[in-house]
Amino acid sequence: MASVLVVLVLAVASLVNKGRASPTSGRQCVQLEVPVVVNTSAIHWLQKKVDSTIDVVDWVDDMTTWSSPNTTSRILGQITVKDTFKISGQLCVPAKGPRSDTLQLATHGVGFDKRYWDVEIRSDQYSYVDSVLAEGYSIFTYDRLGTGASSKPDAYDVVSTGVQVEILRQLTILARSGKLASASKKVGGSSNLSSYKPTKIVQVGHSLGSVIIIGLLTADGASSDGAILTGFLYNSQIGSASVAPWGFEYAKENDPKKFGDRGSGYIVQATKANTQLVFLKKGAFEPALLDYAWEVRQPNSVGEFISLGTVLGQPAPAFKGPVQFFIGEKDYGFCGGDCNHTYNVTALKELYPASSALSVHLQPGTGHGLTLSTNATAGYKVIFNFLHGSGL
Repeated sequence: MASVLVVLVLAVASLVNKGRASPTSGRQCVQLEVPVVVNTSAIHWLQKKVDSTIDVVDWVDDMTTWSSPNTTSRILGQITVKDTFKISGQLCVPAKGPRSDTLQLATHGVGFDKRYWDVEIRSDQYSYVDSVLAEGYSIFTYDRLGTGASSKPDAYDVVSTGVQVEILRQLTILARSGKLASASKKVGGSSNLSSYKPTKIVQVGHSLGSVIIIGLLTADGASSDGAILTGFLYNSQIGSASVAPWGFEYAKENDPKKFGDRGSGYIVQATKANTQLVFLKKGAFEPALLDYAWEVRQPNSVGEFISLGTVLGQPAPAFKGPVQFFIGEKDYGFCGGDCNHTYNVTALKELYPASSALSVHLQPGTGHGLTLSTNATAGYKVIFNFLHGSGL
């Protein structure tokens, strides 16, 4: 069995190396350690402690049983989160590009880190970063708090949706000021991007990342010139979304070597089958991409799940840019497996009354993991065409 696992790991590593053999021409990237100062209030929640996989199952039971306390009744009060967090990010700017002064600031969702946007297997077909650069835009991707190489603080109240919104707001302010690179520690890559200053910023999110952007648009709508909300859609089936299909386990127990730096309250999908169920639709993905998704999987905090609803359903009257909801037609998590005929565009427009343009796109036959699906680049073209049509 061990030899089989070794072969599989080597096979994935080989595919990764091949995928980067011919990077996008003119790809200039710098890897950064961004110090993000946060001083905000957060909710203190009534939650079950999660210190083992047995606890995780009990937590899932508590979160999904119909007679369990609702979210509002779990609020115990407010706390102040005042700290400087290390956020791992990558800034990429095309060597030549008519839109390089427009920065796409990308926030990933549950189960991944910033590698979600920069798939290393057949990057010409799957990497959103490469496609953005080829289109002439610049892009900043980062590991959300609690994931990847970013700080991993308390998983109950600190690594929560509201705090993630504030981190995104601070990153946006840094980027807008032109200090994103110069105020950060360079840990790799190009040395000539320290003065990069965009004139426009488009927020791009996936899943929880889109929820975080929704929170930003409500809290500080004027900070963004546009928003692409992938892997999320307000719709009639959104209530069916549940933590149960993830098959979560305690991260440190699931893989002590990979997730040994995660403490209490950090959970991760247990098997490759769970990853497929949540992210991919049979017939719309290559098996190598499922292997890749499993290899780069990341834990999340229990606090992010309980706090999801705190930023949803609120209007963003100050946001004047274009917004696109872009979701897989067969998204299992947010539409119960079929997004057709589940949404109301008029209701969506009421949330963004000053938006210059609003659209909904269902990517045909695709599941929740948009960058991992076989028609990824076709989807990217839809996004770019929307931005072009909106003057971005």
